[in-house]
Amino acid sequence: MIRRTFRWGSLLLILFLLANLTLAVVTNVPTHIDSFDAAVFNTLLNVKKPIRANSYEEELVLVREVQKRIFLAAPLGEPIPEYRDREPVDLINHGTGVCYDRSRTFDKIFAWLGFETRHVYILYLKHPRTQEPLSFWRAFFTYGAGSHAVTEVKTSHGWMLVDSNNPWISLNKSGEPVGADDLWRNPQQFDEMPAYFKQPYSAIRGMYSRRGQFYRPYIPYPELNWADFFEWLLWG
Repeated sequence: MIRRTFRWGSLLLILFLLANLTLAVVTNVPTHIDSFDAAVFNTLLNVKKPIRANSYEEELVLVREVQKRIFLAAPLGEPIPEYRDREPVDLINHGTGVCYDRSRTFDKIFAWLGFETRHVYILYLKHPRTQEPLSFWRAFFTYGAGSHAVTEVKTSHGWMLVDSNNPWISLNKSGEPVGADDLWRNPQQFDEMPAYFKQPYSAIRGMYSRRGQFYRPYIPYPELNWADFFEWLLWG
């Protein structure tokens, strides 16, 4: 009886792992840039690729200009409905968006411009009703826990956060970039900072949603780019 129970348990475990592996492959969010993306960047946003390597100062000017153009093309407003495509062309056609709509375009346009980029899911570590502090896993599984979507861009001086709701990038008072992990711990290092970066959070690379409502095939399963996510788990 013990041996039979062990066999059934092993089989169920294998089936569970295979099911999750299959779901991970099916729901993986791709990061490649296609011809539709390039056309949006070239024509609708009128952004051109640099013809030579930029200095650090030129990188910052380029990042700010691109951020400004996306905000003008799709200001903060009515989001793209859930279970709809939200690629760059969809954002521009919709005309408005929120963080999880616009960050997808930021991810892609900066990669197209030659930067290394990372999609960052900001998960706030407090209960949405009681405001009590939560651990990472409690926040992850708490319905309604707050979140924000942004992009990290790797400049020649290091990783820098580019916000998707405000014209803000994470440069400290010395003009040096700061990655997403360190912002809320030391807000005094910046001249100014949006209030939503001043509260405890976890910055998850490669994660797009917890519920599967943003990218095809819209299965109720976390949506991630698994390569970026596992790199974050291993090295972040």
